This record gives sequence, structure tokens and C-alpha cells, in this order.
Amino acid sequence: MYTGLSGVGLFYNFLSQCKCELLDRKIRENGVVCTEKLLNRCLRHIDLKKLSKNISVYTSPIGPLCLGALSSVKHGSENTEAKKFVEDILSASKYGLDVDCGMPDEALYGRTGYLNCLVTLRENNFDIPVSVVSSITDAILKSGQKTAGAYKSNGFYDRLMYQSSKRNLCMPPLMFEWHDKCYLGGAHGFAGILTTLLKVYRLFPGSISSHSLNQLILPTVDWMSQLQIISGNWPSSLGDSLNRDVLVHWCHGATGVIPLMLSAHKITGENKYLKCALDGGEAVWTRGLLHKGCGLCHGSAGSGFALLEIYQTTQDPKYLYRAIKFAEWCTDCFKNATRVADRPYSLMEGLAGTLYFLVGILDPVNSKFPLLSGL
Repeated sequence: MYTGLSGVGLFYNFLSQCKCELLDRKIRENGVVCTEKLLNRCLRHIDLKKLSKNISVYTSPIGPLCLGALSSVKHGSENTEAKKFVEDILSASKYGLDVDCGMPDEALYGRTGYLNCLVTLRENNFDIPVSVVSSITDAILKSGQKTAGAYKSNGFYDRLMYQSSKRNLCMPPLMFEWHDKCYLGGAHGFAGILTTLLKVYRLFPGSISSHSLNQLILPTVDWMSQLQIISGNWPSSLGDSLNRDVLVHWCHGATGVIPLMLSAHKITGENKYLKCALDGGEAVWTRGLLHKGCGLCHGSAGSGFALLEIYQTTQDPKYLYRAIKFAEWCTDCFKNATRVADRPYSLMEGLAGTLYFLVGILDPVNSKFPLLSGL
């Protein structure tokens, strides 16, 4: 989904379902045709054996399977076909249960990316067993507690925080790392993991206990809120980056943390999280026209979705206006993309993501960032 054909297919599937009157029937019908063509190409090369190492919807065979399930139902195929895709997805859960297997917890290559698939299917009315969801969330929580215990016993957390103004901030009950680094953003870090856990808590009652929510997840969210920089942005990771205010991306920075703060506000009712999101929105508005193109992960379309999510929460037209201004910028993406993306047509880096946002802005009340969005 991240840079491959299934991500482009996800855009076309989204396009085919757009109900905005500005898009005529032929455009939606073309979306159906393109989705089917791309899915068939993906399925010819799929290797389910690779799931033993990676079950993320972004970078593993789970991506094409997810697209297959979504398109099979919505485009009139037999339900048996959709069920087969879902069965293959659910059977992959066994690979994410062992906390010591080396699988990360983050979104792009880990357990959270698998949950993003299950959440997307649930939002599209698929029946997903709570037992499967809870088995993965349990693994993430156990892994986070285990890492936190190790960071406390060896003093690693204190060393990461030592040279920062946040040095007196107590370690949260959950710690997550990817390649030995504690990232904070949406792609590899706390924001993506915690946003997904809050969404799972809301969509799958019973999958996460109230104790886990109140004693593990929300205290870690609160810790994240206290790492916000005075500009409204967030650092990309712990360590030296705590003193830097550089990246305003979905993958690293405020753009990816805003959905977490909005979700926490909706679950707890605490306005401190809403304030964090609004301050983050100011950072995105000021610095969110990015030099890496108009994509979702580290481009201007991702910035627009963050502002759109603030609008959906607050109903303040200022944020809709700002999201639309980002959409205007993205309509001339070839001129305004100062650097061509590594995968220029892909969902998360390239044109498919840009178009996903431009189609989404036509329905500003309901449209969400694909796969990993807030409540």
C-alpha cells in the first residue's frame, strides 16, 4: 500500500465510491476498472509466505488482500471472494503474537499496520472477530511494557532525555522503538501506534480493557502531549532530536500527531488534547507546504488531511478554508513539488495520495486519511 500498486488501487477504489456530484458516473466507473486491473496484477505476484516476517498493510501481502476484500464487496463480486481475502488476512494474525519474534509494533512494518487493515475492514462493514483484534493489541501492549521495563532498568530513557528541556518528564508506561530508535510520528512511532489503539478501543468494544486504556495507553498519550514544542510541532524522535524543530510531516512531526490528540480529546473529553491539536494545526498551516512533494507521508496532501481532521472535530470553518488552500496547492502538484517523489505515482509518497486528498476534500465532513486516521 505504501509505494506499491495496491496503494494506487486503494485510491481508485476510493474514487469509485465517491458520491460527490462533481464527479460524473464515468469517472467512478473508470475507478472500478482501474481497481480491478491493479488488483489482478498484485495478486499474480503475491507471496503469502512473506507474512511470517511482516503483516503490515503498508508493506506486506496484507495490502493486496485488503484491497481485494474492499473491492470485491463494493464492486459486486461474490461474497465468497471477499470472505477468502478476509480469511487470509485473519490467518496472518498468528505471526504477530510472539512479542519476542522481532516484529516491530509500528505502522509501516509492524503490528499496528496489521491493525490498520482490520480497522479499515471494520469501517467497511466486515465482521472482524474481536478475539483476533485483542490478540494483536495485547501483543503491542506487552511489547510496549517490555521495552519500557528495559529502558528503565538500563537507564536508557534517562540518557535519551538528559540534554533536553524535557529531562524531568517521567517515562510513560509504554515505550516503542524501531531500529533502536524511539520515533514519535505516524509512520514508525508512538503517534501511529497510539492513534490506532484508541481507534480499536472505540470500534471493537472489549478488545482493550478499561485498565489498559487508563493505565497504559492514555498516560502514554499524555506523555506525548507534553513533548510538544513551543511552535506547536513535535520532535521526530527521542534523543538529540528533542532539541530540534525541523520536520512537519505525517511520518515525523505534528501532522501525524494531530489525529492522536483529537482522538484522545474525543475519548476523554479533556480540552488539553484539543489545544495540542490546534497548536499543531498552526505549525502545519505555517510550515506544511513541503519540499518533498504533494504526497501523504511527507508531502502537502498529508498536511491538508491534518487540517481537515481538525475541521471535522471543531466545525471551525477556518480549518476547512486552510485545508482547501492546501488542496489548491496540490492541484498544481507538478509545479509545486520541488522534488519528485521516489515513487511518484504511489499512495503514500506520490500522485495517488495527492489525488486521494483532492477527491476527499470534495466531501470534507467525512473524508479521512487512508488506513490510519483518528476517530
